[in-house]
Amino acid sequence: MSLFGQTAAASSANTTGDISKDVALNAPPEDGISDLKFSPQSEHLAVASWDKKVRIYEINAQGGSEGKALFEHEQPVLSCCWSK
Repeated sequence: MSLFGQTAAASSANTTGDISKDVALNAPPEDGISDLKFSPQSEHLAVASWDKKVRIYEINAQGGSEGKALFEHEQPVLSCCWSK
């Protein structure tokens, strides 16, 4: 099966990539992540998930995270964004 114009051989390539700059989340979502956005104004990350919550993390210079806020909703949260 090919996706978006790729051949079958190209789509089976390693997609792991360079994970050396990944950020590990403290207290990550309990279900799948549906969206995430980095703040354009500060070192914060918003994470929306299927567990009906939006979490806000502060990302430090070493790549660590600290939970700063949690917003609960009645249904799974499919998207998140920052206002300027």
